[in-house]
Amino acid sequence: MYGIIFTFLKEYVEERHGGNETWRTLVKATTGQEHKIYFPVVDYSDEEIVGLAQTAADALGLPLPVVLEDFGSYVGPRLMSFYPMYLKDGLDNSFDMIIHAGANIHDAIHRHNPERKPPHLSAQRESDDVLIIHYHSHRKLCHVVRGIVRGLGERFNEKLTIEETQCMYEGAKECIIKVTKS
Repeated sequence: MYGIIFTFLKEYVEERHGGNETWRTLVKATTGQEHKIYFPVVDYSDEEIVGLAQTAADALGLPLPVVLEDFGSYVGPRLMSFYPMYLKDGLDNSFDMIIHAGANIHDAIHRHNPERKPPHLSAQRESDDVLIIHYHSHRKLCHVVRGIVRGLGERFNEKLTIEETQCMYEGAKECIIKVTKS
């Protein structure tokens, strides 16, 4: 996982869960190092980010999926700011953003680093008010995807209902997430 996600996780913890001291405590509990710097384009182990998230969930007394989805809602709008070069003008709603940006950002990551295995993410409109997202990854971070969708909905002031109709955690080959605008 690229270091930028660790940077976003650090910001999330500092803004929503107790500041830099909390972050340092989580890093030390997970990695044994109190001061660790994550560089945005360096690849770090998936286990490390999941370990940090699990340590945070344990400290908060919350299930890991709840923390991952909340993190996703935090990071979604930030990804728009971090990857503006992959966005086109006129993306003014969550559905268009998800359809366009998801594919372009993951394609760019793979192009710059062919060894990377970014998630497969595709989205198609079923109607003006319904979007179907297909997600597959060995990481199984569908909770983060749902959170990103929620965060983009908040960013564009849209009321979205998010329903996962199929999940890898239940034995499916991919997650299917139905998003409805109301």
